[in-house]
Amino acid sequence: MRLTRTLFKRGWWRPWDAPPKYGSLIKYGPLKWKDYQSPFVEPPYWYKWSTTSPYHPIEQHKILSAEHVGWYKNNFWKQKIIPPDEWLYQVGDKVEILEGKDKGKQGDVTQVVPQGNIIIVGGLNTKYEKRGKLKTKLLVSSNTLIFFSTDGEIRRREEPLQHHEVSLLDPTDKKPVEVEFRVNETGQRVRVSLRTGHVVEWPPEILYDGTKKESYVCGDKDTSYEEACKRTYKPTMEFWEDELKALYNIKDPPRRKTYWY
Repeated sequence: MRLTRTLFKRGWWRPWDAPPKYGSLIKYGPLKWKDYQSPFVEPPYWYKWSTTSPYHPIEQHKILSAEHVGWYKNNFWKQKIIPPDEWLYQVGDKVEILEGKDKGKQGDVTQVVPQGNIIIVGGLNTKYEKRGKLKTKLLVSSNTLIFFSTDGEIRRREEPLQHHEVSLLDPTDKKPVEVEFRVNETGQRVRVSLRTGHVVEWPPEILYDGTKKESYVCGDKDTSYEEACKRTYKPTMEFWEDELKALYNIKDPPRRKTYWY
């Protein structure tokens, strides 16, 4: 019985000609979304955050199979989680890397995952990975080495950085500086440089289609900010069922009186 459990746990019951583990999910990806959690459900506490969305079919399969439970038991004490009110970075910020092989280089933040303390800087802190079988041919012509790849490919991928491994730049001299949150005259939270006292402005918010939120033009099916802020609900002391009946002119037989003794 113990051997059977081990075999099933390791997946040795799969036939040799079976498709890959995630082959069906990749082939029928859009059809599998209904089988997983909705985006309004938070992943479990032991989930290993990455640059991939936790609601992707492959990531959801990892959650259902509890793939990251063992990793969490051995690495939970290494995690450095930043509270939401202390998170300083946003997509579009210009930062300087403080640690690693690209220390001292500056770049733009392209992705942030506050839940996993992950910051991606475009084009920096990269790692080359090989996919497929790579066969190279070396040609020498006029003291120049040229490599040709016949099969496979080599891709460059940005490695994640943590919150303390990057720093914002002061708007006056473009050098790394420590900042803190303060409240300005209008009641908004701003980032202020501790060295010069200048405000480090937030970058413009970018929508999913790549346009700036400030320059977005509302269409016919969009609700404007002014229309959404209108106060159209008038509270009353009645139950919500009675309010709906009065709104749609629904008449019910009179209720039976109840008496308390």
